[in-house]
Amino acid sequence: MEQDAWSDEVALSNYHDLKELLEEAFAKAGLTDDPREAKGFLIDVQRHFKGLMLRREDREELYNRLQEAFRIVNEKLDEERRSLEHVSETGYRELKPLVEEAVERAIGNDDLKTTWNFLLDVQNRLKEAKLLHEHREELYQDLQEAFGEVKRRREAEHQAFDQEARRNYQRLKPLIDEALVLAGETHEYKETREYLKKLQGEFKGLRLAHEQREELYSRLQTAFDILGTRLDDFFRNKKKNWNVKMQYTLSRFSADIFELQRSLEKDEDELAELKDQYDILSSSGKGNETLAGLRARIDSARHAIEKKKRQIQEIESEETTLRMRLEDPETPIS
Repeated sequence: MEQDAWSDEVALSNYHDLKELLEEAFAKAGLTDDPREAKGFLIDVQRHFKGLMLRREDREELYNRLQEAFRIVNEKLDEERRSLEHVSETGYRELKPLVEEAVERAIGNDDLKTTWNFLLDVQNRLKEAKLLHEHREELYQDLQEAFGEVKRRREAEHQAFDQEARRNYQRLKPLIDEALVLAGETHEYKETREYLKKLQGEFKGLRLAHEQREELYSRLQTAFDILGTRLDDFFRNKKKNWNVKMQYTLSRFSADIFELQRSLEKDEDELAELKDQYDILSSSGKGNETLAGLRARIDSARHAIEKKKRQIQEIESEETTLRMRLEDPETPIS
């Protein structure tokens, strides 16, 4: 009898404890904005039933109460799922054409930089969209294939550029080597200067790797310097007439323009690289301080470019005036 009384007392205590816990769970199920959290709490409450001493009718009462809480939570989860499915379907229908366009651009658009930026924009929209796993995986996989195609085409372009640059270098290097020898030996100063200018014109629009261009530029500039030094000596020792001296001045104009154009090209390459860095960092939405620094460097590079362009125009104007003077010595120089 004492054992039965003790068992009833324990069962009653367990009933009250579990009922209090269950009522808390039931409140969570009805009020929470996070049904997953509520369901996790209900599962924890359900574990308390295992091995717990309860009277049969109490167990059934509490278990039925627990199932009712599960039903409420599951209805909320179903409603949430239906809402997510609707949002996902809407987002999927909006993003699917963009991803398809990204794939088409990756395959057929020759402007790979613009295409890459478009892919980044689509990727960001995909990250921000609320999508079901299967929708996200499908679109993400197609977009990754587009990224892969652009990377492959970039690599192919780089290889083609390297091959063309190698051919251009192999063709131009012997000519500049010959010009370097000629500048140190010839007495045909005017013809040699014209030849150097012709080689200088070869660089315009020619595809070369940066180090190849630097090497050839440097050797050609050396040829200009050697020829200029020899002309200095020639004028000093032979005291040629005014016409020859003016030809020397024209040669120096050409050398100055060449050096400025070389420096200008470096500045334009640097500006293009800064713009690329700015575009990439800007599309990531991060690095505000770095963006401000890049904007300042871009502005500085633009000012330097404009200044050198003005210098080139001024020298070219002087060169034109001097040529007119050479053709007609009576022409006044302003």
